[in-house]
Amino acid sequence: MNDFTEAFPESLELTDNDTVLQIGWDDGHLSRHQINVLRAECPCASCRGHHPSQSLNLQPEQFTDIKLTDLAPVGRYAYNLVFSDAHSTGIYTLKFLRELPNSA
Repeated sequence: MNDFTEAFPESLELTDNDTVLQIGWDDGHLSRHQINVLRAECPCASCRGHHPSQSLNLQPEQFTDIKLTDLAPVGRYAYNLVFSDAHSTGIYTLKFLRELPNSA
């Protein structure tokens, strides 16, 4: 796999009736992530736990009607995503977003 530490988003937009977060990277790569997949993959301690045995094992099917209500940069390394279920504690690093397989 390529080293993504140098890649940086040039554009972020909601597409497909606000069900997909599309990220255009400065190296030409395009990521497309369904919002329900992003919610299920939330990296926060509440969702993942502090140990694998504590994970909630969330699945995208649990979030069929979820929307992204806000997105804010965290320094130059991540984004904080806020979802319509009021979940807002996930910090999605650029590396995580870039390496997450496209779901849309």
